[in-house]
Amino acid sequence: MHGERGSVLPLILVFLMIGLTAAYVLVAATSLSIERKRLLTIADAVALSASESFAAADVTFVDAELQPVLDPTKVHERALATLEDLAGASPDSVALVSASTPDGVTAAVVITGHWTPPLTHALLPSGLEITVSSDARVVLS
Repeated sequence: MHGERGSVLPLILVFLMIGLTAAYVLVAATSLSIERKRLLTIADAVALSASESFAAADVTFVDAELQPVLDPTKVHERALATLEDLAGASPDSVALVSASTPDGVTAAVVITGHWTPPLTHALLPSGLEITVSSDARVVLS
């Protein structure tokens, strides 16, 4: 009985380390998820803005309906300008990978950003590149 004295303290320390590690990984995963959703929201806004980059002269009649025709250059310029406006104080955190119009009525945008964990540790990578894409289609009714 005398040899079992003090054997609970190492168990408490081990479980405390496991608990803290699990909490750290959970906080980092939540941070990654929030950053991805933030980038996706920015990509949605940029794609929507780029899909509205047409002028009244760019609208044509197709099957008795008005249909705008997007210019790839205007889509890219508008996407870049909108991204610069939305990036605000941290323009280096988000970059435009591509902005195009595959069919003339849809603006397709791909952006990338960098995520770093809230605390640096050997368990997790020092950062990850996150790439998101969004499409916005022009419909006149």
